[in-house]
Amino acid sequence: MTLGERICAQRTAHHLSQTDLADALGVSRQSVSKWETDASVPDLDKLVKMCELFETSLDQLVRGAEPTADLSQPTVVIQRGKTVAEMCGP
Repeated sequence: MTLGERICAQRTAHHLSQTDLADALGVSRQSVSKWETDASVPDLDKLVKMCELFETSLDQLVRGAEPTADLSQPTVVIQRGKTVAEMCGP
């Protein structure tokens, strides 16, 4: 499923018209139509607002599935002002 198809599915599941969604996001109905047909992609701020409206995660809307934790890969934590050696220590 494409991003446009997911936007359309979420919009219709929430009983919103393209005009309703456009008004909520401060864009034109034509913009919503272009997103849903994959002719263009919404800006990040519009995607975030859609996630709030649809009560879904950005990952769910954009990728179509919740990410699974890959425990085989270490998580990198960056601490401001510290070198890698200081963070890792002996």
